[in-house]
Amino acid sequence: MTIIDVHHHPTLPGLIAHQERRGLPVFRGGPAWSPDIALEQMAITDTTMSVLSVPADLSWAGRDLGAVTGDLNEELAEIVRNAPTRFGAFATLPLPDPDLATAHAVAALDSGRFEGVAMLTSYQGAYLAQPEYSALLQELDARDAVVFIHPILVFDAPAGLPGPLLEGTFDTTRAVTALAAADVFARFPRIRFIFPHTGGMVPYIKWRIAMHALQGGDWNVPVTAEALDAEIRKLDGLYYDTTLNLGPLLQLERSDRILFGTDVPWANESILPLEREYATRVRDGWTTEQVAAVSSENALRILPHAGRRLAAEVSS
Repeated sequence: MTIIDVHHHPTLPGLIAHQERRGLPVFRGGPAWSPDIALEQMAITDTTMSVLSVPADLSWAGRDLGAVTGDLNEELAEIVRNAPTRFGAFATLPLPDPDLATAHAVAALDSGRFEGVAMLTSYQGAYLAQPEYSALLQELDARDAVVFIHPILVFDAPAGLPGPLLEGTFDTTRAVTALAAADVFARFPRIRFIFPHTGGMVPYIKWRIAMHALQGGDWNVPVTAEALDAEIRKLDGLYYDTTLNLGPLLQLERSDRILFGTDVPWANESILPLEREYATRVRDGWTTEQVAAVSSENALRILPHAGRRLAAEVSS
């Protein structure tokens, strides 16, 4: 079985070096990562190819924002060059500078080296639905871009619970709701958005998101069933990965909109086989064809270069 993992975060030595040169604190508590370690972890899930992403707020780079982003993307591209049938990559953008990000997105996508771009849900409190990101979204739409949207890191512990446990999924839900309210999914219909961790609460509360898009926060605005259905259809084109949260997604979303994800290296070696088993097991009401779609076919349909590299390996 071919398995494509769209949610894999490398630790890049060059990025760490840039932070150290600026005297910035570098988080040392994360799991070790290198291409070799990645391949070992991919073997646990029989993953054929992982698409790497480093969605990050690079505002700490200051006037070197563009240079740091360029170096980071060169590191990603080098990993792919060294193992083109095992890795792909989403380009990182120099955000929070929307104009610079637009230029880098155009260059990255037109280079043919990246499967799409990776961004956070927001930068310094500004979500991607804000008007300053419209030019960027327009260029992404013009290129049929795949856009991987990752939630921001929340370090607080509401209710005594670790931030990453729930707050990331809530942040994703907030971001999708803001994009729907700004009609981004209709204005830029050619962008293929991927929302990780099964999109947070989005598949479960589409009705509520659609209602807000129509009412804009004014609960007195009348809403019709036809208008709600039209708004919900705009959400039906989103993609979700299975990372750490497959749960009821199979009952809530079309199987052609679900992608396999793991969160390597953050998912430990006991979790990885569970993720694979849950996402690739034929079960009641789920067919072999749907398993194949989630495992790889959906990803290969939207990733512009990964499929060609894998096909070339088979033909050779």
